[in-house]
Amino acid sequence: MNTVAKIVENEFSQVYTHFKEFQMNPEYKPYWDQCMAAVRDQELLSHIIFCNDLFCIPPVKTFLTYYTEDFKQLTGNDRAILPLFEKKSIGAFWGMVFKKALGYPAQKNVSVSMHTHFGVKTATYFIKAKEE
Repeated sequence: MNTVAKIVENEFSQVYTHFKEFQMNPEYKPYWDQCMAAVRDQELLSHIIFCNDLFCIPPVKTFLTYYTEDFKQLTGNDRAILPLFEKKSIGAFWGMVFKKALGYPAQKNVSVSMHTHFGVKTATYFIKAKEE
């Protein structure tokens, strides 16, 4: 298991206590597994990081876009509208990846054009520390 995935797997429920059910409850397992698949896929993760760093595209947007068809199946609807807890949990998951596992110290919430699909209006991109 890569380092990022290991940190997230081991520490998510302690860092994001309000979302520990996302990791622990079998009801949310398909969503958790999809998130973990993304961080275990080194090529995909590098694309998510690239989009965040260079274009300020929130990781949630890149992740959901990449897995659109999977989320249509998970949600059971053609627009892949995510229930509120799952939507917020996915945001927390990517916060864990960037803030805790990758060490990004800052973040910015921005509007994203995903309301008609996924039901997501805003998402966060993460900002690296300035190099000295």
